[in-house]
Amino acid sequence: MQHLSDTNTLNAAALDNLRQFTVETGETLLSKAISLFLSTAPKEIKMLQHALDQKDITTLIKIAHGFKSACKSLGAETLADYATSLEKIARQGHTLGIDALLQAIKLNLPDILLSLRQELSKVPATVANKFATHVYPASHNKRILLINGNTIYRVITNEVLTASAFIVDEAKNGLEALKKIKQQKPDLILLDAIMDEFNDFSTCQLLRADSSLANIPIIMSTGLDNIDSINRAYDCGATDFIVNPLNYPILIHRLAFILRANRNAIELENKRHQLSAAQRIARLGYWIWDVEHNHFQMSEQLADFCDINLQIFETTLEGFIRLITPEDRQIVKRMIMAAPYSDTTQHIEYRLQVSQNKIIFVHQEITKIIDNGQNIITGTVQDITQRKINENKIHRLAYFDHLTGLAGRTYYQEHITIAIRTANNNNRNEKFALLFLDLDDFKDINDSLGHNVGDQFLKAVAKRLQEVTNYASFTARLGGDEFCILLTDISNDESITNIAHRCLQQINEPLFLSHQRIKPRISIGIAIFPRDGNNETELMKAAEIAMYAAKQAGKQCYVFYSQDMATQDASRLEKEQILREACEKKQFILHFQPQISMHTGRVTSVEALVRWQHSEKAIVYPGEFISHIEKLGLIVDFGNWVLQTVCEQIAQWRASGLPYLQVAVNISPLHFQDASLPGTVRDLLMKTNIPAQYLELEVTESAMQTKGHVEIFNQLRQLGVKIAIDDFGTGYSCLASLKKLPLDCIKIDKTFIDDVLTSSHTALLVGAIISLANALNYKLVAEGVETRDQALAMRELGCQIIQGYFFCHPVPSDQISALLDVDFTHQLDKDI
Repeated sequence: MQHLSDTNTLNAAALDNLRQFTVETGETLLSKAISLFLSTAPKEIKMLQHALDQKDITTLIKIAHGFKSACKSLGAETLADYATSLEKIARQGHTLGIDALLQAIKLNLPDILLSLRQELSKVPATVANKFATHVYPASHNKRILLINGNTIYRVITNEVLTASAFIVDEAKNGLEALKKIKQQKPDLILLDAIMDEFNDFSTCQLLRADSSLANIPIIMSTGLDNIDSINRAYDCGATDFIVNPLNYPILIHRLAFILRANRNAIELENKRHQLSAAQRIARLGYWIWDVEHNHFQMSEQLADFCDINLQIFETTLEGFIRLITPEDRQIVKRMIMAAPYSDTTQHIEYRLQVSQNKIIFVHQEITKIIDNGQNIITGTVQDITQRKINENKIHRLAYFDHLTGLAGRTYYQEHITIAIRTANNNNRNEKFALLFLDLDDFKDINDSLGHNVGDQFLKAVAKRLQEVTNYASFTARLGGDEFCILLTDISNDESITNIAHRCLQQINEPLFLSHQRIKPRISIGIAIFPRDGNNETELMKAAEIAMYAAKQAGKQCYVFYSQDMATQDASRLEKEQILREACEKKQFILHFQPQISMHTGRVTSVEALVRWQHSEKAIVYPGEFISHIEKLGLIVDFGNWVLQTVCEQIAQWRASGLPYLQVAVNISPLHFQDASLPGTVRDLLMKTNIPAQYLELEVTESAMQTKGHVEIFNQLRQLGVKIAIDDFGTGYSCLASLKKLPLDCIKIDKTFIDDVLTSSHTALLVGAIISLANALNYKLVAEGVETRDQALAMRELGCQIIQGYFFCHPVPSDQISALLDVDFTHQLDKDI
């Protein structure tokens, strides 16, 4: 065996590698490494001898590997060579020749130790840091797990890495490393070849088996610097390898580069996943066609929304083109085939038949890319099926009425605009007719039977209109209960009247809805282009004016527009404006008509009746203006004013010494659509401090039957307010339904009073109403009693209270006090 006296004792380059670093105490890394070696080397030689004596191959390999690494780090190359040979023999599984190698190590170790002590004596106790390590952003505060069984290796490497701003964790072996990783995941693992429980390759395999560690780089440092060990390292999942002894400046650069590259790879992978997710969400895919080699490939996303299994699909351009529907196939194919000769991006929308029963809409952009002089055509494809469905829904909502399926107002406006343009362009004096149709008394259907029945009613009418026009003419629902029909290519007015007459006849056929027999009625206004208007606005205005003329003529008829109607309509608008001003200026007063008890002959209550003090007329009665106030949308404010005035009047009578007097107020059905009505009434009662039972609200049968109003009636009755049905018998109520309604009073309509003396049938019906009302303990009022005979008849039938001109006309509030002492039965009985 060779003696060190014949060779250079220590490798100066290895010593310089350590001499340039200092540790936190100020000493050089070389002095610290030498001190450790001086204290551990003799012990390791004894351990080698003991392992050899015991023929402990595993311990021989482990100690020889660590001793070799320490020797190389300190430049003791001859000792390192002996240790390498010893390790190699032990790895072969026997000890033949190891004793000679161990003796050579023992023989040369004293000289090495002496040389190291001499080197140590040259180094001052502390020195300034001669080597300022470069801190890379990629390495700052990155955690390195250092796995190595050799103490000197770990100490040296830890100090170097810590000085370079790494955070270093240490593990002596694979099991300890796995425990450390569970506590704190590192950013990089520096793994040595030989450890107690595992070799480096098995440890690497275990680490890579954990999916949570998949992105952590593993660097293997090994003295087994041969191709086989390098291949094994990569096969086990190592990211990179480095050969011992380590060149620490290069190691620092190497680790910083690997960390930066790993960070970039992770970001790139994350972006790839994000892009893939975005493409899935957006249903976006692509295909690539290599023109020269006729190679075609398709992205997974494109295959996914085309329901394609790439394992069995014919992934060729021809195979993809076959997916395109026959109607779109040729134009798309021509665009793709022309792409190699075009430098512009081409856009197209087409359909793909992805299965026998499924077609999808796609948007495609075709672009040419030059790659190494070769034409590559890319197609970016997005599934826009849902967008098309939504567009169709939006178009349907915008252009068609969702309830009836007829064309809507927007579609009507486009259609009539086209009809006008066509008629003007043909220069043949073409004309067409606009029929404006409005259902008569539709509000009563809604109020009495509910909106669900109202909707069924509208659908039935729409269907009948389509049957009349036979789908040849354009029919639309403009909103609410308004419809229109456009008749083109008309030769004379007779062809228009035929359609109008058929509409009246067909629509008037009985309907059976909600167990009710209903005969729809409709008023039709007709305007002719270009006679009655040159544009849509003028035509619609003319047709609407004609429709109102039809209603004034008695409804359930049609009227052609004439110029005189425009004047009448202007007059109507003027009246409405005057009425609007009257509402603003409160040009209304209340008169009160007594209601007489048939038991006492005295005034038991009164009904408030509104009058308009017109500036140019003496008095205007409600029949002339209430419907207009409703049409103008002023009925809620108007009704609230009436309620306030009545409450104030009751309080005023009481303050003047009169007893409390119940006052009935007629409330429009439209007022009950205002959910704040109960609150308004409550506030008025509190403000005027009158008991609630002295306020009675009269409502129509239809309003009482409307489901949405019942809750409001219940709230009013909870306040103590009385509820009366006005004009009972004129609506859709049946006697049996009375007990279910939240009411206190029934007022028999004047139409029954008028017939009670001449019709036995009416007399029987009135008698039944009175009997039932008395049995249910309802207050009963006969209104519109104008003659003595009518009054006697009603008293004979058992009516409790009578109201009408026979006893007293409506009078101003200041005349009521004089009527309270009158016995009106004297007037009834004086001639009996």
